[in-house]
This record gives sequence, C-alpha cells and structure tokens, in this order.
Amino acid sequence: MCPDIQCPDIQIRPAMPADSSAVTQLLRKSYPQLLPEDYAPTTLRAVLPHITTAQPALLSCGTYYLAQNDQGTVVGAGGWTDISPARGVGRDGEGHIRHVATHPGFLRRGIARALISQSLDAARAFGLVRMHCMSTLTARPFYQEMGFAPVAEIELTLAPGVHFPAVQMLCDI
Repeated sequence: MCPDIQCPDIQIRPAMPADSSAVTQLLRKSYPQLLPEDYAPTTLRAVLPHITTAQPALLSCGTYYLAQNDQGTVVGAGGWTDISPARGVGRDGEGHIRHVATHPGFLRRGIARALISQSLDAARAFGLVRMHCMSTLTARPFYQEMGFAPVAEIELTLAPGVHFPAVQMLCDI
C-alpha cells in the first residue's frame, strides 16, 4: 500500500522488463504536460524524445518502482541506483534518484512522495548515506520538500547538441 493517506488505492512494486510499454506511456503523458511551464518549446522538442522512453537497465535493476492504481494502471514510476546516470560509476555510500514521473491525472495524491520514500528507505537499508538527484526545474520544489538541497544548476547533455537544464540536488539519508 501507498504509505501516504492520500493514495490508499495505490500499490508500489518493483518494475520489471515487461513494464517497458507501461512506463514509456507514463513518461509520454507526464513530461510533455508537466514541463512546459519551466522549459522553452524548442528545448522540449529536443529533449522529450530522449526522456520519454523507459530505460531497460532501470526496469531490471530491482530498485526502480511502479505505482499502480487498483485497475493496474501505472500512475507513477521512480527509483534509485547506486551508479550515476551520467557516468555509470558510483561512490561508496551514495546513490542516485532516477527517472521519477507521475501521471498528470494523479498529481498531488502523494504518489511521487511514496516512490521517493520507498527509494530512500531501500537505499538506507542497502547502506547508502547520501542520495543525489538531477531534478527538472519543474520538480525542484518537490525535491526540496523531500529534504533535497540544490547544489547547482546544471545542463545535462542527452545527445550531441541536445542539452537539458536541470538542478543537481543532494540529500543525506
């Protein structure tokens, strides 16, 4: 069950490779609707093809989770890894929040909060003491509410010539 009282009909479970289509559908509904307030249309046209497809490595890592409603629809996704999404290496005791999204029709129900809580609890149990996050500009206030502090504004290179403004954030867990 979702630990937040606002979403008692939501189940959280580890993602699997077979969830690729459902996660891609979620990402393609979420990001195009939630990001336009903080990003220029030209930026979104360039970056959306790179961020709206499920990542096979995340779906099989065991620490990427899905939130499903009582009809089995994926309404949220997110998790963590102990390797960096940018360079594929990790530091002892540190992890990275990865590819979090909530379906626009299910916002403000505690789904993302439950996914982050699940991730932080699992990361602590794994022995991690610090969590990094490369947040969208849109999600920065959410992550701050979850205890993450902004470290720097950054620009992610998603492909040659495709740059995505983001915020590097950090949380001691």
